Amino acid sequence: MKTIFVLGGDGFCGWPTSLKLSKEGYDVHIIDNLSRRKIDIELDTNSLTKLESINRRLDVWNNVTGNNILFHNLDLSNEYDRFLNLINKYDPEIIIHLAEQRAAPYSMKSSKTARYTVNNNLNNTHNVLCAIVESKKDIHVIHLGTMGV
Repeated sequence: MKTIFVLGGDGFCGWPTSLKLSKEGYDVHIIDNLSRRKIDIELDTNSLTKLESINRRLDVWNNVTGNNILFHNLDLSNEYDRFLNLINKYDPEIIIHLAEQRAAPYSMKSSKTARYTVNNNLNNTHNVLCAIVESKKDIHVIHLGTMGV
């Protein structure tokens, strides 16, 4: 069974991607820091549909399908060593990188949130690529970003 990491797997694109890959029989690991949920609270906004907690979402998926998606609460921009350890432990063949903070409207709220967005998005990608090189593993990367630059 191929192991796939879905970075940003709790997000708008990441969640359905994780479900589809799990349904197809892949060993899926979601790596996410759940920042989207925190930012939505800070912006006083909600999704059009109720978002259950990541644990509830995973429990329902695992119970309904019998497929087990693993979740790692990890901040890619600040926890490089933990991410590298996950690569070495689980040996993913593919990393789908969707772990970018939406560029708007949060980044336009203040200079602090703009700096967070740019630092988060660039550091995430940089750390992913560095960890792959350091691991010396042959990992395919698919990157879809929302960074408005």
